[in-house]
Amino acid sequence: MKKNNPIKSHIPFWSMEVPTVCFTPAHTDTGYAISTEHAHQHYEMNFCYSHASIRHTVSGKIIDTTTPFFSFRAPLVLHSVRTLDDRPYTRSNVYFHPGMLKKYENICSLGKLSNVRACTIPTDEKQMEYLDKLIGHMGRLWEEDAPENVCVSLLAALLYEVNALVPEDLPPQTETPPYIQEVMLYIVGHIEDNLTLDSLSRQFFISKSKLAQDFHSVTGQSVHDYTTAIRMWRAKSMLTEGMPLSIIADACGFSRDSALITMFRRESGMTPTEWLKSVQ
Repeated sequence: MKKNNPIKSHIPFWSMEVPTVCFTPAHTDTGYAISTEHAHQHYEMNFCYSHASIRHTVSGKIIDTTTPFFSFRAPLVLHSVRTLDDRPYTRSNVYFHPGMLKKYENICSLGKLSNVRACTIPTDEKQMEYLDKLIGHMGRLWEEDAPENVCVSLLAALLYEVNALVPEDLPPQTETPPYIQEVMLYIVGHIEDNLTLDSLSRQFFISKSKLAQDFHSVTGQSVHDYTTAIRMWRAKSMLTEGMPLSIIADACGFSRDSALITMFRRESGMTPTEWLKSVQ
């Protein structure tokens, strides 16, 4: 594993806006690839065609794969991906907005995937070859600005094929308590504030114990750890943009530069300056 030559990926927690559906045909990373832990407000399916060793984290749980697979993530599921060896990592991604499913509910359904928040399912080369052709066709139509209902119809076909690979005994998973989405978005939008379990429980008129329990069940993290992770992401993003530490500290909710540096050392083992040098 070539840690000294990483493929840098700084993915924000709300990493893109997908109003309907979006397809990305197969692309390959080689060497050491990593995404920071993040979440989306849309559904995501990832299709890996290669035998690279891949480590996923999903709401704090670790899943390792060494064979082709497809993974599914519902909105607001925290996840990350990293390669564990130097073999090429080839995959496609499909994203679609929850509102689109409701708009086209007569033709497009999650099927068995409607009962899960996230899953990673091994496949074989023959299955992935077929899915790759379907996704590639979708991507071409997307780039050509095909009508929305055409793209949705192809997504429906893909979901139909994927559901054939989903085990019948895949255990159902708890839906996100609706207010937790509001809490997550509030934290992202107010990261410069003094965010604590106390302050958030008052903001959302819910007991601290209930908030802590529901938040952990959805994210796999405590409110404190989640908030720290977002502050780290924002600090790293601003560092790569050349912002001074004083501005970064203020934007991340710290009254002093030293508090930002302390957090950075605790979470990454490096000072902000050392981290920036490591990724340049």
